[in-house]
Amino acid sequence: MDFQKFEMIVETIALFWVICCVAIWFIYRKKKKATAGKLKKRMICISIIVFAGYFMLNLVKCTISFASLEKAVSFYGNTKSQGEPIIGTETALVPQLNDGLELNIYHKKQNKWKLPCWILHEDSMHDDIDENTNKYMVSVIWEGNTDGRYIILWETISQDCKRRNVRDSENSRFTYISSKPVEGIVNKFYCSYLKDTPSNYKLYIDDYEIEVDWEKLLKDN
Repeated sequence: MDFQKFEMIVETIALFWVICCVAIWFIYRKKKKATAGKLKKRMICISIIVFAGYFMLNLVKCTISFASLEKAVSFYGNTKSQGEPIIGTETALVPQLNDGLELNIYHKKQNKWKLPCWILHEDSMHDDIDENTNKYMVSVIWEGNTDGRYIILWETISQDCKRRNVRDSENSRFTYISSKPVEGIVNKFYCSYLKDTPSNYKLYIDDYEIEVDWEKLLKDN
């Protein structure tokens, strides 16, 4: 079992216990105080155990490190990796397809790679839709405190897996990802990395220029 699957099991147990606590509280809220007091103590003890385990899991996730990106990806759960990782200045974006697209960000510190962990890192994602067509969405992931930006173009309405010509004003190299057809619709993704934030960025798919608010996606804080 890889780390990602174990993490999902622990998170599911924690969520299930929260639901159980709410249900038990509604059922026993009108019981005698003595009965309610004993039940409350037991619930508190179990809650401490469950959430201590969840805390320890996230502590390991945020502190463990690996000598190479490949070892970190393999440990976390190398589930259906799509093409080569996209390497940034201090991070790497590893696109994976499970039920949907997963964009896992691995951080590099002191020549060691760390697992994806939202608690300690300052990456953020911003989205915008091309309103002229309503079938293209652009996601931009800001790389921590650097000027680096990951660009993800999402072609949401397509009936084939054919790769289209995606290019930008910075001559970036785009990694192509496609999902399995669902009711005849294929989701296609094109990912790239910008080391510096450009002043007049443009993105094209075939001969069409994507119309989104690049000022908001790339520069606004």
